[in-house]
Amino acid sequence: MEPSSTPTTTTPPDTDPTADRFLSVVAHARPSRVGVYRSRSAPEPFISLSNPTEVGAPLVFLVSEEAGDWIRVLLPIRPNGSQGWLRTADVELLEHRFRVEVDLGVHRITVTDGSKTVLEAPVGIGTQDTPTPGGLFYIKELLRPPDPDTIYGPYAYGLSGFSNQLTSFAGGEGVIGIHGTNAPWTVGQDVSHGCIRMYNRDIKKLVPLLPLGTPVRIVA
Repeated sequence: MEPSSTPTTTTPPDTDPTADRFLSVVAHARPSRVGVYRSRSAPEPFISLSNPTEVGAPLVFLVSEEAGDWIRVLLPIRPNGSQGWLRTADVELLEHRFRVEVDLGVHRITVTDGSKTVLEAPVGIGTQDTPTPGGLFYIKELLRPPDPDTIYGPYAYGLSGFSNQLTSFAGGEGVIGIHGTNAPWTVGQDVSHGCIRMYNRDIKKLVPLLPLGTPVRIVA
């Protein structure tokens, strides 16, 4: 799958992030590799991530804390929920007010822009053997499959989270995604290897809206 060229809707930050409870801050990597540190006092990074990523998408992070010349971010690595520190000089900070919540118990996705709900729709989720993991993640990439008539549908969002059961899947690392499907009858069911399936018409509504770095909270 190739990264989609659909533009994002992020804008440069012009307000204090603490003044808006809906605000998310996203760090877009500047150099071709970004060092991630375990703490602000660590002498060396514990991991270095490529920009763009292996699928050609820009490297982004969801910011959880800002501290002078450093930011703490969620990382798109195992284990789920990993965080690390980046130097602010290595990133550009953008902001938006979109959020996604997936309620596994009722097979439903809700997308908001600030206090406004922009989409509420049914979803298919993982099976009992390969459940969709819960937690806070973020959208790290938007892919457009070359053939829209597959199980991935016309678009697929790659999240920063991974399956807890599968260390690899379809040649990848077991990344959890949100995507369309050519099997609409599976929406609303426990059918996937951990990904979240949407009707094609619904995911098409999100593509012009959601920027990279949109937080995705998955709850039981």
